[in-house]
Amino acid sequence: MFNKAKFIKVILKLFTKVFLVFLIGYLPLFAQGKGSIKGYVLDKETGEAIIGANVLIENTNIGAATDLEGKFIIENVNQGKYNIVVSYISYSKLTIKDVEVTAGKSTDLKVALTSEAISVDEVVVVDKLDRSYENALLNQRKKANSISDGISSEQIKRSNDASTSDALKRIPGVTLLDNKFIFVRGTSERYSNAQLNNTSLSSTEPERKSFTFDLLPTNLLSNTVILKSFTPDIAGDFAGGTVQINTIDFPEKLKINLSYSTSYTSNTSFKDFSTYPGGASFWGFDNGTRSLPSTFPANLGTAGLTRTEINELAKSLNNVWSPETRRAPLNNNFSLSVGDGTTLLGQNFGFIAAFSFRNSYKNSDVQRNEFEASGEPRFEFNGIQSTYSTMMGGMFNISYKVSDFHKFSFKNTYSRSSDDEVSVLTGAQYTDAGKEQIQTALRFVERDVFSTQLNGEHYFTFLENLKLDWKTYYSESNRNEPDYRRVLYGRDIGTQDPFAAILGFQPNLKNGGRFYSNLFDKTRGAAVDLTVPTTYAKYKFGTLYEEKKRDFTSRLISVIINASGNGFTDFNLLYLPLNEIFAPENFRRNGFSIEEYQNGSNNYFAKQDVFSTYGMIEFPFYLLDQEFSFVGGARLENSLQQINSFDLSGQIPLGNQLKKVDVLPSVNLIYRISPITNLRLGYSQTVNRPELRELASFAYFDFATQTSVRGNPDLQRALIRNYDVRFEVFPGVGELISASIFYKSISDAIEKVVVSGSALGSERTFTNSDKAKIYGFELEGRFTLGFIGSYFNNFSLNGNYSWIKSAVTVKGTETTIPREERPLQGQSPYVINFGLYFTEPNIGTTIGILYNRIGERIIEVATAYEEDVTEQPRDLVDLVISQPFLDNFEVKMGVKDLLSQEQVFTQGNKKSRINSTNTSISMGISYKIQ
Repeated sequence: MFNKAKFIKVILKLFTKVFLVFLIGYLPLFAQGKGSIKGYVLDKETGEAIIGANVLIENTNIGAATDLEGKFIIENVNQGKYNIVVSYISYSKLTIKDVEVTAGKSTDLKVALTSEAISVDEVVVVDKLDRSYENALLNQRKKANSISDGISSEQIKRSNDASTSDALKRIPGVTLLDNKFIFVRGTSERYSNAQLNNTSLSSTEPERKSFTFDLLPTNLLSNTVILKSFTPDIAGDFAGGTVQINTIDFPEKLKINLSYSTSYTSNTSFKDFSTYPGGASFWGFDNGTRSLPSTFPANLGTAGLTRTEINELAKSLNNVWSPETRRAPLNNNFSLSVGDGTTLLGQNFGFIAAFSFRNSYKNSDVQRNEFEASGEPRFEFNGIQSTYSTMMGGMFNISYKVSDFHKFSFKNTYSRSSDDEVSVLTGAQYTDAGKEQIQTALRFVERDVFSTQLNGEHYFTFLENLKLDWKTYYSESNRNEPDYRRVLYGRDIGTQDPFAAILGFQPNLKNGGRFYSNLFDKTRGAAVDLTVPTTYAKYKFGTLYEEKKRDFTSRLISVIINASGNGFTDFNLLYLPLNEIFAPENFRRNGFSIEEYQNGSNNYFAKQDVFSTYGMIEFPFYLLDQEFSFVGGARLENSLQQINSFDLSGQIPLGNQLKKVDVLPSVNLIYRISPITNLRLGYSQTVNRPELRELASFAYFDFATQTSVRGNPDLQRALIRNYDVRFEVFPGVGELISASIFYKSISDAIEKVVVSGSALGSERTFTNSDKAKIYGFELEGRFTLGFIGSYFNNFSLNGNYSWIKSAVTVKGTETTIPREERPLQGQSPYVINFGLYFTEPNIGTTIGILYNRIGERIIEVATAYEEDVTEQPRDLVDLVISQPFLDNFEVKMGVKDLLSQEQVFTQGNKKSRINSTNTSISMGISYKIQ
């Protein structure tokens, strides 16, 4: 298993060494009298890199050839002005006049060549082509073979977004559930894939087929792109989109970025904040007090211990149940990155290393209500929830070119988050013998993900410019929830009796329960892609093998009342306060004891193997003097899913598997109406496989919801047919206008349904609904206000609007009612994003205002006669102001969630949940060497 503590120590040592070595090594360079010329050579029509182009200083033999990325660098050039000649076979020679070279600096060029039949009249001198820039991302989108949307690091820096999930909600058609799980075009998180640097990420949740996007800090990102239409060279298990997260690449010269910010949160900072002894450290690591003692047996129920021995074990458990109050300090955010490109053994070598940490304190006023079909309440609670959260990220990427046409890269990313939560609720549980209750819960959850990959790019000029890309990768995620404690005190409604702890004769999470769970998920795979260019078309072939394994364990150890055979409990103990009731001396013959909930299905092992291969072709053609581009092909995916566990007794092995072979076609037609205008048409067929736990042929108990969940061994994968149309115009640099229409038809859509009356209480299971459909449109615009006047070129507008409708047909069962044309769970009927930005050209001040709103959506689906639980819309407004000074410094102030409207959930016309929100005011400073 990945050793996170060791990794962090290695990263910190690396930063220290790298910083000192390069600070010493680069100081003399500022005094040198020579500079360099570097840049890219691209095909003007396609935007693709031209490999092997010659770049020479006119009337000399000094120059360089472009590599497999189209890059070149001419070093050790004396200060002065030069004419640069760029040439390549079948392209017109180009001369760039009066290129100025300054001592100790690098002059950057981006050169666009055209075929010999077209006169060359454009040369653009810009900064290094970097996918993090918004303009480059738009150009990549314009030339793409499929329909995609994205957000660049340039856009992220103009916002207050700290995690990837915050940034994703700015993309058209995207909403977030719990600020973690992504919904694309109305489809839930199960219909989207997550990739980091084009490789799959392991799941971070035991019961969801999803990656939690709040785990990755934004300062590590170059850009994030969501592919909304399918092409055969990406995995076919998606309907909403494939989220491709790309980390920052190494620079061509030394860059050091250092930043720190602090923030004030309304209703929290410098106010009372609930915590408990033995909570998370400042860095968010568990200090070990939540772990079970080393002497504790692996299974309390089968260890053969006497009641006296069990009581002795109970005395060894951590006796912390009562929260304590302290003042919440300000939040912190720190980041450091170091990168450089240099020469090693005569070839280009580069690296980037980064580390970030942020923490936050948050108080939320909460309400929790639930209602019967008649409208009568089942329970009504309100209280406060205090959460201390941390997020840590580390990255180390290196790249080395063996020659201009062969490159190797090694990329590593580690992210970690933790939430330490205290909840205290008061109210009434009307279905529990009419008890007025006080509920206290202490919960700590830590999650981490580690991803590493080795890949190579090879270009063979002697094989008709054939290109070979390969990669091997490994990722793992871990979700650890140690010692989740919850206890209830109650009394009869309408009385003034003292509150007494509610304990039973059997283990129960609500009543003195301690829950431990751990999810370990790992993914590994290898892929090879072959690109064969010809005069008239480009062919691409590839294959991939990917294996996912998951190991999930959980335990519930609960305080119980002693039955008569073990000595009746002294019920006066139930009236003791929280900090005394479970003291070691109270575990005795006439006191309390502990039991472990016995259910073999709460631990399971699962795996998924996918072997896929594909072929596709891309070729331009002309019809009636109009330019078109066709991209099509098919992908074959052979998948095997297996899950193994035990029955309730933990003695009889149980298992199930699902095998499937799918052929997934894809057709994309691009009509290039003009150099700045595209019309895209797409059709594809994709799949959605069940989450591994959903295939289980057994029931297991979900401690968090106090319900049983039964898998369905007859569950089938869903088949999705996708239809897309997009019209897009790129009127100027950094500008975009687009309109999209989409339609999705889903056969055998996987749905979770509620079944009442089982032995374990309310039961949920999974079924394939008859059919579902999703359709809608998306509008997006990015442009400046220069049409008003030249000064208004400094103002820019970003906005998008999505309208989405879905309809699901669900079969009725013995205990559930059929429903026609119900919206998909989590789907919002509309999404609005808007951003207004201003940059003052003389002093560099940047101001940004951002707005986000999503429509009403179903959070929990009712299958009987009660109402669905729906989340109501609210307005999110953020403000950002930044100011550079002294060349390398920048200060930044931000206001996040300016309106701080409550998050409201309704059941019919009644409020079922309310969460207060907080306005956060941040102030930070950053320093850059570049």
